[in-house]
Amino acid sequence: MDKRQRFLEAFLGALGASQLLWNSTNDEFVSGTVIYDIADPEERQDFILHKTENEVPDEDVITLLAYLKDNELLDGDKLKVPDTEISLPTMDDARKERAFEALFTVLVSMVDEGEETDCYYIHD
Repeated sequence: MDKRQRFLEAFLGALGASQLLWNSTNDEFVSGTVIYDIADPEERQDFILHKTENEVPDEDVITLLAYLKDNELLDGDKLKVPDTEISLPTMDDARKERAFEALFTVLVSMVDEGEETDCYYIHD
């Protein structure tokens, strides 16, 4: 699993994904399918991330995503509380702020019938 796939598992997992299936990966992008409910074939969405491994957010963002998910701090794609009120035990305020800034710039395109139609993102 490359760095982008690891990031996408954390990012899309925080947004409710139960499982990811990988379709295609090269130096410029990674694509796959998000599964929300394994028992319901309608609860799937294709996606593509146009980033190289060097462009994907770092481990601090993955740590932040896990914290947001584990503490149920997301309502869909929106933070339930301002980012300034979230305290991570493993990060000082400067690192946390950089992680949120990186997280808020991420856009993962949704793909419907071969066309990029919408985006996954997290915002405050």
